[in-house]
Amino acid sequence: MREKNIYSGHIVDLGCGSGILAKNMADNGYTITGVDLSQDMITLAKRKVPNVHFVTSSFYSIDIPPCKVVTATGECFNYIFEDSYAMSIIKDLFGRIYNSLTTRGLFIFDFAMPGRVLSSKKNNWKQNNWEMEVEHHEDEHSKALTRKIKLKVHTQNGVKEGQEIHQLQLFEKDELKSILIEVGFIPKFVNGFGSFIFPFEYGYGGFVAEK
Repeated sequence: MREKNIYSGHIVDLGCGSGILAKNMADNGYTITGVDLSQDMITLAKRKVPNVHFVTSSFYSIDIPPCKVVTATGECFNYIFEDSYAMSIIKDLFGRIYNSLTTRGLFIFDFAMPGRVLSSKKNNWKQNNWEMEVEHHEDEHSKALTRKIKLKVHTQNGVKEGQEIHQLQLFEKDELKSILIEVGFIPKFVNGFGSFIFPFEYGYGGFVAEK
């Protein structure tokens, strides 16, 4: 963002998860609104960054407030299963994001492509009072990815455990690039953001799209 001379202002973080990116941006002086469908993730995010405004909602239905930047990391746009349905609602979402941004505003997101599980089939994360295990299985014919997530949170009242199974549609970069151009963005495909390079050799990418 600073490469584009955006040093302050409002950022909307879609699919904010446990608030890792929101905390980083808030610590650097930005005003953040975080949005996530999972109440468990929003609870973790509020504990991590209590001074940030978090909303439990689907980003496909929420009214996106005016902002300088919209971020969406963690492959959140892949969380749709039907091809035709996926692309129609993604186009609508990208259009609403475009309309929410100020002139020269940025839309920054990553996404999973075919071949995603070649680089990782199982991942584990631990941070403070929570643990997460994620297993992947990819169907190369339907370009679908099944993701099983196990979450364990340690609280004063004991350990809270949960499990979710997510279905993802994998996208080719050219189909997303076409939608970005169609709604008005100038997109640039990237293999990382700033000095951060994506830690996956295959099946992963991102866009920095300017209004």
